[in-house]
Amino acid sequence: MAKGQREVAAGLQISASIAQITWYTTSEKEPVTCGPGNGEQPELVPLPETVSGLLFGEKNALEDTSMAVQHVADFLSQMLSMIPSHPTMAAIRLMVTLPQLTPYAQELIPEAACSLGIERKNVYLQDFLSSFYYYTVNQKKELWSSDVALLEYMDNSMVGYVLHIDHSKKPALVTVKEAARMEVDESLREGRTAQQWDQERDRLLFELLKKVFERRNVGTSFLVGDYYDGNWASRSFQYLCHHRHAFRGANLYTKGACYAAMSRSGMNRMPELLFLGADMIRENLGIMMRVHGKETFYTLVSAGINWYEAHHECEFIPDQETTIPLVTKPMDGGEEVIHLLRLKHFPNRPNRATRLRMSVYFTSADCCVVEVEDRGFGGFYPSEGRTWKRTIRFY
Repeated sequence: MAKGQREVAAGLQISASIAQITWYTTSEKEPVTCGPGNGEQPELVPLPETVSGLLFGEKNALEDTSMAVQHVADFLSQMLSMIPSHPTMAAIRLMVTLPQLTPYAQELIPEAACSLGIERKNVYLQDFLSSFYYYTVNQKKELWSSDVALLEYMDNSMVGYVLHIDHSKKPALVTVKEAARMEVDESLREGRTAQQWDQERDRLLFELLKKVFERRNVGTSFLVGDYYDGNWASRSFQYLCHHRHAFRGANLYTKGACYAAMSRSGMNRMPELLFLGADMIRENLGIMMRVHGKETFYTLVSAGINWYEAHHECEFIPDQETTIPLVTKPMDGGEEVIHLLRLKHFPNRPNRATRLRMSVYFTSADCCVVEVEDRGFGGFYPSEGRTWKRTIRFY
């Protein structure tokens, strides 16, 4: 990064048809969503069909991987160029948020960002519900002192989610779960006038809200997108706002992504909470290792991070061991489980004359892969190229 260049946290929201970007530097009071600059709504940029197909379609939407990377890189460059301060790519800490994370998007977006000059360690991804969490807990605490509802429209349905904080745990655990869903596709509109359809939609939204609020202490609600604009939901909105806070907007996810980028970069201070998102690892993983003659638990991966960011490498010299006990322990304090990785056909060398490299990575939130590679021992004992592998599944 060039001397004097200020770090910029950017949150990029990508939906199947549109995108938005929000940015922040320490000279701003809060994140700013890019727009026309004349007080109008934040700018929604149409997503190119090719990029939409790559991120939300099949992996073979384009056979040429380098061309796919270039398409996504061009789009990222377009969005990042909207930031008024025109930061260098090396100064950007980028969080990209999508409705759900597909395996191909997890590969393609970081590679495209890196091709522009953003360091891989400064490229992050998360889903919309994670961005909802980051947005919510960066508001005034009075707004999330009780349950928080999220209302969005997707796939011809009105969907309600509830963010709940369990303060009985230390740190407090946060979950976001779907609470209710109502279909509002065009087939239901058949035979109804525009006024009748508005009345029916209002009735369906009212029923949805009753299910969301039932047996819950919801103090704040956020309505996302333009589906809830207009005056068609007068009865529902009256019920929604009765002794509750309610907000409508179009940039919750992109702002939430920006807050997440700020958090990863140390630009803001998050509350003492642990978010249990769909992509969150809920198991601690480690091994018992002798360090300076003392038996020590060595942590490989800590629970509480997204699985696609969880990876670890280390090297060690076994002392007569031909089995590696991998220890997992749930973050909620459950019992430890030992998973044995047997080093079959171990090289025939003197004791402590073999260096091993261990690599740990995840293929999903509940599936971990541990690989061990024989590295030999300097010029005395060259590597025989042996590798051992163990897959650990959490249920």
